Amino acid sequence: MVMRGAIVAATIAMSVVLIPRALQPPDGTESWLMFDGVCNLCDGFVNFVADGDSARRVRFGAQQRHLELLARIGAPTDFSTLVLIQGDQFYLYSSAALRTMAVMDWPWRVLCVFTLVPSPIRDTVYRFVAKHRYQVFGKTEMCRIPTGEFRKRFLEYEHSEDVSDPILGN
Repeated sequence: MVMRGAIVAATIAMSVVLIPRALQPPDGTESWLMFDGVCNLCDGFVNFVADGDSARRVRFGAQQRHLELLARIGAPTDFSTLVLIQGDQFYLYSSAALRTMAVMDWPWRVLCVFTLVPSPIRDTVYRFVAKHRYQVFGKTEMCRIPTGEFRKRFLEYEHSEDVSDPILGN
């Protein structure tokens, strides 16, 4: 019994070290996280990722503003999932969330250990939360307008030198 516990502990420890590295895109590959721009839960996740990604490896885009891009790559356009685009590949549902965690700072990378859970199980939980997210977390009437330096991390403002708030003018 003790030996079995030690094997399980060693497996988890190796997973915490190796999984994040295996899920990271090749060096120089941008990660674009496309999210439901009116979903409060999704918006909170974007803030969480931005705060936990000091190297600024992840950029963002509200799906409502980029439906043509999503359709062109074959991703869903019904706002039912996060879409993580890395190079010429994209990831959906729990895989998008966990791959996003892989490029974040420690300790958040540790959450990649959930890739050990089979994706059908992870995605069932993801879809349940996604289905009820508006009822539980609410939604806004329109997509957020990012300000300051955070604005530069959004696809729609990528080449804009203006980091002022377009509404407040500051």
